[in-house]
Amino acid sequence: MIQIIPLDQTLPGMVLGEVLMSGSNMLLPLGTVINTSHIESLRHCGVSEIAVLSPSERTIAEVDEQREALRGQVERLFRRAGSNITMKALRRAVLEYQLEKLK
Repeated sequence: MIQIIPLDQTLPGMVLGEVLMSGSNMLLPLGTVINTSHIESLRHCGVSEIAVLSPSERTIAEVDEQREALRGQVERLFRRAGSNITMKALRRAVLEYQLEKLK
C-alpha cells in the first residue's frame, strides 16, 4: 500500500512508492530507498510530500536498513555529548522515539 507523507516526516530507509516527477523531469525512480541526501535535495526542489510504501510492504532488510540509518542519525546528533549521563539518557530517548515511528 502506498501512503502520501509530508517530506518533513520522511525518514531515511523509506521506499519510494511512485516515480517522483517535477514537471516532465524524473527526480527519483520507483523503489528508491530514501536517504538524507535525497530528503535535502527534494526539499531544495520544493517537494512538500512523497509517496512511500507502507511499512507492511517493506522487507525485513529494508526495515533493518532504516533502523540503522536512524541509529546513525541519532549518533551524529549526539557525537559531542561525551560521557555526560544526561546526554546519554537523552540520546537513548530520542533513539527510542525515532524507532517507535517504524512500527
